[in-house]
Amino acid sequence: MDWDDLRAFLAVAQLGSLRRAAEALGVTQPTIARRLRGLEADLGLPLFERERDGHRLTAAGAVLLPEARAVETAALRVERRSHGLVGGLAETLRVGAGEWAAALLARGLAGIAEGPGIELLVTGAPAPGAGRAPEILVRHGIPETGEGLTRRVGALDCALYGAPRFAEGRALPLGPAELASLPWLGFVEEQEHYVTMRWLRERMRERPPAARLMRSDLMAAAAAGGVGVAVLPCFLGDALPGLLRLSAPIEALRADYWAVAHPDLARNPSVRAAVDWILDCFRSADGPQAAAG
Repeated sequence: MDWDDLRAFLAVAQLGSLRRAAEALGVTQPTIARRLRGLEADLGLPLFERERDGHRLTAAGAVLLPEARAVETAALRVERRSHGLVGGLAETLRVGAGEWAAALLARGLAGIAEGPGIELLVTGAPAPGAGRAPEILVRHGIPETGEGLTRRVGALDCALYGAPRFAEGRALPLGPAELASLPWLGFVEEQEHYVTMRWLRERMRERPPAARLMRSDLMAAAAAGGVGVAVLPCFLGDALPGLLRLSAPIEALRADYWAVAHPDLARNPSVRAAVDWILDCFRSADGPQAAAG
């Protein structure tokens, strides 16, 4: 039995679709589908029911899910012990975060100059190989379990940004009706599930986006070029030339960020130092903060 097949099974079981599982593992949807077929062939059992809105566990899949999670826990423990992270200081820690949080942390890398080394990953981004899993994850919302090291680190304000011409002759911030009349920028179809996309579709009256882009830096460049307006984190949008904040911070997109580490690492001094650094990075962002990518 292939460990990568089990990882695909666990990702689809947790996220409910091939697309989201592929994003989380940094592979393609066909790869996830192939791994599921391989695992089902090895076991001689169907693990998922394929439905229009995603994948649901069969009865057999639900029975095997706890066993697969136990295998995952054991594998991760071996991996972490092999890196010498459980007992002493780590030379390098991997931190995984969504795109916005990762950009904020990148700005603050100088603040951990005397602490452990940091490798910063954008979770869900394509990677050249399976690689080493992050020791710390920075994620939206309260984690499902309280095991290990779990700490609220802050949040990120976001707002709508666009070229200054969209504000000509208008008072800022623009009202809902004015914002709804502007061309807007969205993520690509594989990212339709993002909360920002749902918010934009509702506010823009189901009009199609002027353009679709995969990353916020591309969206910011298109917005500065006058293509349309984009939801961006305020720490990024306020600092970019050619962009103007057109809306107030978006209350509906506010959500806390949490730093999460495995129970084996909860007392590791390097992990705790890194989490303190993450907290400092979020404190450096202005205002109450908010959520989406």
